[in-house]
Amino acid sequence: MAIKRHLPEAEDLNLVPVMNLVTILIPFLLMAAEFVSLAVIDSTLPAIGPPVPVEEEPDKKPLNLSLALTHEGVTVLGADAVLNPAGAPPVVEGEKRPPTVPCKSGGRCTNLEDYDWAELTRILALIKDEYPDDENVILVPDSKLKYEVIVKTMDSSREDKSNRGPDGSSRVLFPFVVIAGGALN
Repeated sequence: MAIKRHLPEAEDLNLVPVMNLVTILIPFLLMAAEFVSLAVIDSTLPAIGPPVPVEEEPDKKPLNLSLALTHEGVTVLGADAVLNPAGAPPVVEGEKRPPTVPCKSGGRCTNLEDYDWAELTRILALIKDEYPDDENVILVPDSKLKYEVIVKTMDSSREDKSNRGPDGSSRVLFPFVVIAGGALN
C-alpha cells in the first residue's frame, strides 16, 4: 500500500504589524525633515540708467561710500578717494596702496576670522560721525571672495554692536547695502 505524505501548508505571513509601523513612521519622518531653509538678506540692486540729478548742498560733497573687499583686506572708498580717518599711509610710486583695514595676519586673509571686523566697524562709525545723513554703502567684492565674507561685511557696515544707545539698541551705521555688479580682479 502506498503512503501519502502530506506536506505542511505554508502559513500566511501576518504583515499587519509591519504595515502599522510604516504607517506611523512615514508621517513622523516627513514632519521631522527640513526640505528647504530660506534666509533673506536685504540688499539693493545698483541703479540702471543715467543718474537722476539731485539738488545738493553746495559746500558738502556726497559721500558715495564704497567698501572694496579683497583677500588682502577691506579698502574704504568715498567721494572718489580712499577714506581713512587716521590718514592714509604714504605709498611709493608704482606700488599698490595697502587696504584701509588689512588682514589681522598682515598678509592674505584665508578665512572669515582673518579680517578685522571690529576695526572696519570702528572706521565706519567715524565716517558716520562726519556724514550722519548718509545711509548707503556699496560693496565691491573680489570675484573670488567667499560669500560669507560679503555677508559679514554687510553685517559690520549696518550696525555698531559695541556702541549701544541709552535704550540698549546698537547704533545704526549704513543700513542700505548695495552690492556692485563689477567685481575687482
